[in-house]
Formats: sequence, structure tokens, C-alpha cells
Amino acid sequence: MEVSADVDGFRLWFRSPKSYPVSRTGDPFLASALLPAMRQGEKLEFDPRLPVSPKLLRNAFVLQEIFHSWNPEELRMIPVSAKTSPAEPLNTGAMSFFSGGVDSMYTFLKRKNELSHVVNIYGFDFFFNSGDASTFSVADLKDLAHFAWKLMLPVGPVSAYLKGMLSKTTLQTLSNYVDSGSDPGAVETSLVEDLNKIISGQLIYDRKRFAGVNLRPQTRHFMSRDLKGEDLSGLNRLLLEDAYPREISGKYNGAYQTAIERNTCFVQSFGKTLVPVENNHYAFGYRYNLSRNLTQGSALASVALLLGFPQVYVPSAYTYRQLCPLGSHPLTDGLWSNECVEIIHDGCEAGRTDKLKMICECESALTNLRVCFDNVNINCGKCAKCLRTMMPLKLLRASAAPFPTLPSLKVIRKSRISDDIETSFFKETVDLALQTGDQEMRYALCACMKRNELLKLLIDLDKVLLGGFIKRAYRRIVPGIGIRRIDTTPRD
Repeated sequence: MEVSADVDGFRLWFRSPKSYPVSRTGDPFLASALLPAMRQGEKLEFDPRLPVSPKLLRNAFVLQEIFHSWNPEELRMIPVSAKTSPAEPLNTGAMSFFSGGVDSMYTFLKRKNELSHVVNIYGFDFFFNSGDASTFSVADLKDLAHFAWKLMLPVGPVSAYLKGMLSKTTLQTLSNYVDSGSDPGAVETSLVEDLNKIISGQLIYDRKRFAGVNLRPQTRHFMSRDLKGEDLSGLNRLLLEDAYPREISGKYNGAYQTAIERNTCFVQSFGKTLVPVENNHYAFGYRYNLSRNLTQGSALASVALLLGFPQVYVPSAYTYRQLCPLGSHPLTDGLWSNECVEIIHDGCEAGRTDKLKMICECESALTNLRVCFDNVNINCGKCAKCLRTMMPLKLLRASAAPFPTLPSLKVIRKSRISDDIETSFFKETVDLALQTGDQEMRYALCACMKRNELLKLLIDLDKVLLGGFIKRAYRRIVPGIGIRRIDTTPRD
């Protein structure tokens, strides 16, 4: 069953099993569209055929007050106009969101006697297009903001090549969009039109141009053949997918189905039912350059309102002591509720190491644990999420955990800690190292934290004494470090 609506020129859709009734109101779309509308500073107006819950409409004003107070510069108060109608019951039971990560696994084990269903969403952390065409469509632009930034800088020889092939109209719309975030629809339409012209021409591959691009076996296979016409367009598309894996959607690769089958087997062993839901919120949020931190709560709320289970648990990532402005927060999550759906932020009482202790007590939960952002089915063992999970698991002697070997203590000492929340995770692991008597791990973690504190001090000194001169110079020398998303708090 697909439910979709036109939101600011973008077809936002949800897909769920036909056996479950779904909302035919504006509630799911209010949750999805409120933050983008605040980002654009534009009125959010609903077609009269899409009524909104009066409770949710009232709460939308309070939600705006909270998000605006957190980031007054980039999230503005806006009017919301909609016909109202009380929500009606849809499905029975209690559900929790379930990705198979630490937070959702903890909530599942904690609430297993209350839950009847868990929901796994495809289209927020990961997104692939299920279409088969070799040409591009707007649906293939899964991170418009980052793609536009790479083209306009440009970042790398492939971006420089594409920029040189774009029309003056597209370059102007890209420039306006990168500068102010204005009119993403015009950028999408113009950019897709130019990309299709580029891939339908000559082969875009050049050895020097693609020197830093990791080409998939599928791409290399097609490159070995003498292709023409539509086949050549298909090869050029594969080349661009390889060059922009985070910005351009690849075709559906079956990884999500594998994850669904694995998680279904796991929850069924507890007598629970998994409901797979797909949407294209990934591309929708990044269309407005909104961070995942900011949109996480509203994206989950939109699915909760779509399915209409009377009780919905949203697993918490942080403890009450660690709380800071975040898209999923005990202050905001409950405000997305309507008359028939109660949304509950769950798990703030437990830190990450406490959650892992509970997971380690259940062998099937431990072997099903997946935390990696890079692959929905495999823990890479290198990213920040994997490392911050692997270290306490090693201290807990969880040998059955599905992770590769933990990197050496030398590597841990040199790890980069991205923010204060990551620092709090490291502190939890230091406490666990003290409890388990692992002095070597404790010293390595403390050395890592001191190293990052020194780096933060140098950044602050540059900001205060030099006005950020070193930071700006570094960005000019290393331009590919990324753009800043619109987040819950203003830019530093």
C-alpha cells in the first residue's frame, strides 16, 4: 500500500503491507513537513481533503516554539492552516521502532511483554531507488544539498567535469540554492534534465578523472563491453552512482530485504510481528539540507501516525543526564501524538553500556545486533558507531557479538571524538573499564579523550584569538570535508 502527497513539489511517499490499515489524513505529512517549512520560513497549508488531528495541530505550535527556541536563526515560526478532524483508531497493540541497533534492541527487550509489533523503516538511514530506468529522475537525488555543494565548489575532478557540462540556467539555480537554500524544486528539475543529457552523450569515464572513485564490479563489467545508446547511458549512470554514493541513489540491491528477513526471524522468536515500512524521507530531508539529528523524531512520528497503533515507543539514544537539543527528545516526541496514537520516548534511564549489558544477557539479541551506518547487514568495525559499541562489548567479554576484531589500543588512542555526546559515550566506557579492571583500555580511552580536548582547545584558541583564520584556511586547502547541515542548534 502506498500513501503519498505532494509537499512543496516533492512526492513524499510511504509504503507498508496491505494487511495494515493506514491513515488517510494529513497527520503523517504534518510531521514530515513541519521542520522543512520552518527552515524555508513558509506557511504550511493542507488541502481540505487532508484533515489534520486538532490535538496534533495544537501541538504543532508548541513543537515550533521548542525547535525555534533551540535554533531561532534557521527554524522560524510559521502558520499552519488545515481542516481538522479527530483521528480514528487504525491498528491494535503496541509497537516500537526497531533497527536492530543498541537503543532499539534495549527497548525491545525492556518492553517485550507489552509490545505486539515492531516497525523497521527503510528510507531514513538508507535509501535506494526501486526503479529500473537508466535515466535519472528527481527520486534519484537522495542528498540534493550535498550534491549541489560538491558540484559548485567543485569537489574533485568528476564534479569539475560535470560542472563544466551544466547549462547556465542550472548553474544559476544551483548557486542560488547553495547560497540560500531557495527553490529546491527548480534545482531538481534543471539538474536532472542536464544529467540525462550528459549520460546520453559520450562515455564520461576517464582514467584520471575517476582515479579516486571505487568502481563496483558491475560497473567494471559493463566498461569492458562496447556499449551504445541506452546501454551507454546505463553505464554512465553507474559511473555517477559510484562517484556519488551518498548523493545519487543506486538501484535497490536487496540488502534491505535481507535485513527484514533477519529481524523478522528474531522478533518472531519472541512472538512479535515485524512491520516493514519504506519511505523516501532520506531524500526529502536532505532536499532542505536538514540534518538527521534534527529530523529523526519527526520522521519516526510520521510513520507512527501513518500506522496508527495506540501506543508507540521511540527508543532513546541518550540518558537524561546527556540530553541536549535533538530531533528525538522526551520534550518533543510525545507532542507528535494525536487522539489515537500516544508516542513515548523510551530508554533515557539507561546509558549505552547499561543497554549493552542487558543485550549481552540475551544471546539471540547479541548475535542480531547491527549498528553500522555504512551497511544495513554488516558491522564494519571502523566507523564511530561500531567502535563505540565494540569497546564496551570487549570489556563485557561478549565473544558472540557480530563484529570484527577491535582495532589496537594505538588506533583507539588516535580516534577522533566528534562532539560532546560522543565524549559522554567514551566516559561511560572508561567507567566500564574501571569496573572490569581493564587498565590498558582505560588508559587508551583517557589518552584519546585528552588528545581530543587539546584539539578542541586549539580550535577555540583559533576562534577567539585569530577569528577562525586557521579553520578557514584548512577548509580552503581540504575542501572535501563536507557541508554543515541545518541542525537543532545554530551554527557555531
